[in-house]
Amino acid sequence: MSVRVWSRRNSVVEMMMSEETKDENKQEQPELPENQYAVEEAGALKRKIVVTVPRKRIDAKFEEMFGELSTSAQIPGFRVGRAPKRLVEKRFGKEVSGDVKNAMIGESLGGALEKTGLKTIGEPDIDVEKIELPESGDMTYSFEVEIVPDFELPKLEGIKVKARKVEMTEKLVDDYIEQLRQERAKFETTEEAAAEGDIVIAGAKITGEGIEPADRPGLYLRVAPGQVDGLPLVDLGKELAGKRAGETATLKVKAPDAHPNEQWREKELTVEITLSEVRHRVLAEINEEFATSAGFESLEDLKKFIRERLAQRLEHQRRQQMRDEVVKYLVDSVKFDLPETAVKRNTANVLRRRYMDLLYQGAPKEKIDENIATLQAQATEQARMNMTVSFILGKIADEKEIEVGDAEVNSRIALMASQNNRRPERLRQELEQDGSIDELLMSMREEKALDLLLEKADIEDAPAEDEDNQAKAE
Repeated sequence: MSVRVWSRRNSVVEMMMSEETKDENKQEQPELPENQYAVEEAGALKRKIVVTVPRKRIDAKFEEMFGELSTSAQIPGFRVGRAPKRLVEKRFGKEVSGDVKNAMIGESLGGALEKTGLKTIGEPDIDVEKIELPESGDMTYSFEVEIVPDFELPKLEGIKVKARKVEMTEKLVDDYIEQLRQERAKFETTEEAAAEGDIVIAGAKITGEGIEPADRPGLYLRVAPGQVDGLPLVDLGKELAGKRAGETATLKVKAPDAHPNEQWREKELTVEITLSEVRHRVLAEINEEFATSAGFESLEDLKKFIRERLAQRLEHQRRQQMRDEVVKYLVDSVKFDLPETAVKRNTANVLRRRYMDLLYQGAPKEKIDENIATLQAQATEQARMNMTVSFILGKIADEKEIEVGDAEVNSRIALMASQNNRRPERLRQELEQDGSIDELLMSMREEKALDLLLEKADIEDAPAEDEDNQAKAE
């Protein structure tokens, strides 16, 4: 998890500055007095920024906006653009006043970081509705921000790291082939009863007190714990097993409190699943035919490819383990306070993801809720660790002037897309739309910082962890 630092690209500023960026070709305006900023302490890692917008800037913006409006304003009794200025001001005064206020806030917010020199986290805590634009005099408002903690970095060269030995074994190759068998399994229609791992084609009917019955035809369900329409069904596999085409399995479930359908939330629902077809899973034989069907000339060629792929995976795991050791050194060597509002925000995100993961893994909601205090504590610990690591690596990246180029980002997105059978351009568009592209950039920058430390680390070869543990036991 990377910690997002507030910049002018954030939504609040973009929204406010939309009027400021409409026309880049306007004639130069006379020089106006600068906005003023005062910084006050509001907590350990919190600052209050008091902004003063000079009256001359406000009046200039009114003059500009009314001037633009006068050329197109429609006032009864006058031709378009011919109404007296005082009538335009009277007719549109309230609307323009709101636009001027938003423009002044956006403009002054945009300069807050540069003028104050603060490195802040997240977006400013500001309630635009409570800010008033006075009829005379300067406009003053304030907002609070959390700031990045200040700390000294430890020694970054010669970090002691153990490089664990990784060994290719035939068992790893066999396990990989078995995974391929599972992935390339064929499903054949049968009149026999469904068994674990099979697929059934079915229709579902969802009912409950106070809701409209919902039909979900044409479902492909694996005989295993799963979900139907966002409803986690931990007993789905058990209830489907033994059923034949034409038979019905009935399950009871309580809808999650975050279910997309608001009418279903936290209600006891009944899911009736009627099977129309059962398809048995048939695993392929491991032979030359299997290898050629996978695109290889022979079984030996397939195994050679698998060994190469596993070697890459093992090397990645080995390098990740070394990165983890560097991270542990950094976290153990640097101590600093964290901004609590950001901790709470990140904790909520971690907890929400963990909660939904458990639901979709088939865990009963009641059981999850019973352990919510434990999950909350774990989420808080994870969030604090994530933020600590992100702050440290971010500072290292700043000091070492580490940047991530467009080519590197495109390469990473292409890799992510290929792993998920997606089009790179479509994936990039989605990342940009939901803001994840910034998180990807920060994550890649932090990876480069870690790799830089590894290049200068004191790396010692060590046995694999299982060998090490065995030696200790003896």
